[in-house]
Amino acid sequence: MNSWALALLMAAVFAWWFSPHQQRLRSVVPSPPLAVVTAGKTWWVRIDALARKTRYTAQRRRAMVDVVEALAGELNAGQAPIQALQFALDAGPVDFHRFAQSIRLGADPLSQCTQLARIPGCEAALSLAACWRVGSNAGSGLSDTMTQLAQGLRDDLAVRAEVQSQIAGPQATARFLAALPVAGPVLATALGVNFGAVLFTTSVGHWCVVLGLLLDVLGLWWVHRIMTSAYPIA
Repeated sequence: MNSWALALLMAAVFAWWFSPHQQRLRSVVPSPPLAVVTAGKTWWVRIDALARKTRYTAQRRRAMVDVVEALAGELNAGQAPIQALQFALDAGPVDFHRFAQSIRLGADPLSQCTQLARIPGCEAALSLAACWRVGSNAGSGLSDTMTQLAQGLRDDLAVRAEVQSQIAGPQATARFLAALPVAGPVLATALGVNFGAVLFTTSVGHWCVVLGLLLDVLGLWWVHRIMTSAYPIA
């Protein structure tokens, strides 16, 4: 379930809640359940947006490793540094191509690497620029430096992959918690249980709805805390 699906679900709930046929029910059921469901939707949207951003960042991070490895390979093959960097950037994602074009038109490679590092996940471009600067000033072998940098970035990716595997459980828990307010009534209906008579017409049912949704939101908040603490690493 993504944020769009959950938003559509919330719209359906509100449309049902405020329909003319529910006028009698609205006079009995308190408004806090809707507020709690809305809070749960907010937390789920945050978790979903965080996961999307992290996936994009991870893709760019892997692309940067490929760029550095391609650059090292071209340098080892005897290609000139400027041409090797252009080739490596052209071989990367589409949003890397403009940096290759700028270098081809005479832009400073160091400044282009600095701008590239502003893209989420491309922070390794700063290390690339530092190695480039040292190699240019000291005259040391740039190909060996880039090879070592690529290996270091690969090791970093392995650590991040391990972190991602560790937080796969909390991500699955978040999806489960987000589905509970819908799955519970659907399952009860499938079993032939008239849950509405209890939940929406008795004070005990009202408190069960509020307490259940509060616990669900609390669970989503806790999962959000776990994921935000892990994502700076991942």
